[in-house]
Amino acid sequence: MTQAINVAGERVLLDARRAMFWPSENALLVADVHLGKASLMRQAGAALPRGTTTGDLDRLSTLVADHRPQRVLVLGDLTHGAETLDAPWLRRFAEWRREHTSMGITLIAGNHDRHMVLPELDIEVVPHLDASPFHFSHAPTTHARHHVIAGHLHPAARFRDGRIAQRWPAFWIGEKRSVLPAFGSLTGLAPMSADRTDRVYAATPGGILAL
Repeated sequence: MTQAINVAGERVLLDARRAMFWPSENALLVADVHLGKASLMRQAGAALPRGTTTGDLDRLSTLVADHRPQRVLVLGDLTHGAETLDAPWLRRFAEWRREHTSMGITLIAGNHDRHMVLPELDIEVVPHLDASPFHFSHAPTTHARHHVIAGHLHPAARFRDGRIAQRWPAFWIGEKRSVLPAFGSLTGLAPMSADRTDRVYAATPGGILAL
C-alpha cells in the first residue's frame, strides 16, 4: 500500500490512498479533496450519488489511523465551492473534525477555497508554507531554496495492461518540484508531460506502481 522514496534528501512514504506521509515531521499530506463537490453538482442538475464526502473522509480516517500524524497538511482545494452552513456534507465534515481534535490541520488555500464556509473547525489557513527542505503550495511553482510540493494539477498516469488502457491518479516527483494526486473521489485526472528525470508513481487499488 505504501512505498518509501527520497525527495530532496527526506524519506517520505507514498500511500496508494492518494496521500504522502513525511515521517520526520509526522505530517500527512493530501491535495485537492474537493469536499462538497457532489452536492454542488447535484444542485446544478447532475445525477450524482450521495455519500462521496463520507467515503473520502472514511479514507482519510484510515490514513490517520495507520500513520498517526500530528498534523494533516492539505495542499489546497479542501472544499469545492460556496455552500450553506446546513449542508449535509459540511455537517459530516464538522463531525469528522470533532473526532480528530488532537490533530492539527493546515490548509494551503487553493483556488476553490476562496468561498469555503468552515466555521469553528480549528483549521489553520495559509497561502503557502515553508518547512525545510520543502515549500508547500497549491499550484506548482518554483522556489529558490526549497523543493516545491503542490497539488492542483490532478496528475494521472496512463499505461496498458494487454489491450486495456488504464489511468490512475499519480504522484509526479521531479528534481525541483513534485505534485500529489487529487485526493477527492470526484476529481478529474489530467495527463502529464513528465521529463526524463521525473519519477512517476501510480496510485492503484493494488498499491503504488512505479512507472
